[in-house]
Amino acid sequence: MNQQTASPWQWLDASAEWTCEILAALPSFLKQVRWFGGKGYEWKQVLCGHCFPLNHAGERYYFFIAEVHYGDHEPENYLIPLAWRDQPGPGFSLHAGGGWIVDATYDMRFQQALFELIIADSKVRSTDGVLAFRRAAHVQQDELYHNSRNPLIDQSNSSVFYNDIYFLKLYRKLFREVNPEVEMLRFLTEKGEFGNIPAYCGSLIWERRNIPPITFALMMTKVDAARDNWASTGDELNDFLAAFVKGDFSLHEHVFEQVELLARRTAGMHLALSRSAQGKAFAVEKFTPDYREWLHNHLIRLLEGRLEMIGHHYDTLDEHARRMATMLRENEKRVRKFFGQVKTRPLKSLRTRIHGDYHLGQVLYTGGDFIIIDFEGEPESSIVERKIKHSPLKDVAGMVRSFHYAVSAKLFFSSETRQMNQERLQRAADRWFYLIRETFTETYLEALGKDQKLFASKAELNFLFLLHLLEKAIYEFGYEINGRPDWVKIPLKGIEQVINELQKFED
Repeated sequence: MNQQTASPWQWLDASAEWTCEILAALPSFLKQVRWFGGKGYEWKQVLCGHCFPLNHAGERYYFFIAEVHYGDHEPENYLIPLAWRDQPGPGFSLHAGGGWIVDATYDMRFQQALFELIIADSKVRSTDGVLAFRRAAHVQQDELYHNSRNPLIDQSNSSVFYNDIYFLKLYRKLFREVNPEVEMLRFLTEKGEFGNIPAYCGSLIWERRNIPPITFALMMTKVDAARDNWASTGDELNDFLAAFVKGDFSLHEHVFEQVELLARRTAGMHLALSRSAQGKAFAVEKFTPDYREWLHNHLIRLLEGRLEMIGHHYDTLDEHARRMATMLRENEKRVRKFFGQVKTRPLKSLRTRIHGDYHLGQVLYTGGDFIIIDFEGEPESSIVERKIKHSPLKDVAGMVRSFHYAVSAKLFFSSETRQMNQERLQRAADRWFYLIRETFTETYLEALGKDQKLFASKAELNFLFLLHLLEKAIYEFGYEINGRPDWVKIPLKGIEQVINELQKFED
């Protein structure tokens, strides 16, 4: 560390004043960044949960953990790496000691430090545990740092590109468990041998004795893809929309080809996740009584919570949405009875680790193939719940619901269709959706192969698929009513579609 930057840190280390100043400045900063998830909660205070020093190449940095307390929610922890510089930087900046305390995420020297420590497989010890920098076995230990940059996009975490080869994700919201994305990518890279993901290259874990580890960062291969599959599907739907407005209902053959390719990659992912015969974290499991009880309770809580939301927001819904919301209310007993079969129906199918938040936005198209990304799991779930093994059909249902969202959003919210009859739009959306749904699910099952053991029978497969399809649509309603109330008709239609299919399970 040069003389200019050494003395301010020494002064700060000797005083608690800087911690107080950082805590005072954090609320206004946190409320401006996308990765902070507590904007809607009632704030109480921000504390310093921990401050872990890191020395590298003569520089000192800190991993500052902001512990945010709320009046109506459990506390959350957020990671803010700090550096001291003679000028303010992007993100967090606080004037102190003749210089500036800045968010080190955007500091090139800090970025280099993270890369070199991961490549060196280093361990940094302090009075409170160890920062374990881990390099994947396939990454060369003589890999040199050449350059780094932050992507020019707003993200739910922070990230850095290295040497135009690697991509490091710095987790901002911290959980007291190893992040499931680290576990999933590492398993699929090293054990599952599944190539349609960013390969696991390294990680940064805070380890302490008798306390669950906390993931700070994950490094993976950089994916060269211009856009995700939500955007690509939107482009395909533009052609469909233009033809539909002119009175023609048609789908290009390459649309089906893309859907079939995505279905095969989805099946490949699930087969890879089912390959482990040992190791508790990834070994396949049966539908045990404990899991059945947990799943049933989860489904009932979800249903009751969404019905309560309908009661609170019913008067704000338009006529079309009210009709579908009323249908759910009137079919509450029917849905409860269907969910109850989770506990009573014979199930010999298997459960595995799954993606958990699988939709078109989690798939990148390279121009010739699909790469599946973001294995962190469902945002509303706890970190422990995200690691629970489910039927892989939960992922299939998530992707099918995403296709339904894509076509519904395009038909109902495009300027070209604003004056069109709603029933006509719904019929077109339904036709498109069922064609895509059939193509995706049939290709998925074909790709699994006749010898697959994940699903014991066609009857079980149909039951589990509809179960998770209904679960996903009910979940989506709560997301939309709080964020995009105009969109609630999309998940409500999805709920209605599944309810209409339940008769086959009521005999």
